[in-house]
Amino acid sequence: MPSNLRRFSAKLVRISHLFVMLFIMIGWALPWRLAWWIHVVLTPLTRVHWKLNNRTCIFTTIENRLLQTKPVADHEEGWFVKEMTEAITGWRPPTTLTRLVMAFWMWISTILSAIRLAVV
Repeated sequence: MPSNLRRFSAKLVRISHLFVMLFIMIGWALPWRLAWWIHVVLTPLTRVHWKLNNRTCIFTTIENRLLQTKPVADHEEGWFVKEMTEAITGWRPPTTLTRLVMAFWMWISTILSAIRLAVV
């Protein structure tokens, strides 16, 4: 069983994961030029990271290590988004739909950040 410090650290990782997810979703809408630059760089890096890390986010990997648990088959690209969607709506979307929506949303929002950088 993990110590209280490990559980607390895992909670911090989960909160960080949520903030990064929200930033990737709405980074284009923030009023700062620096946010758009970070957004334009972070999104492609996130996509590449998933491809290189067996479709698993580093936040999920770190959380599993802190909690001393093994990843389950469902802990892959989109797992965190499915978990958040289920927590909010009570419905857990299928993996294929989650990946499609994530990819679409990520690239559209990144394009919006790039347009804002070009225009402002």
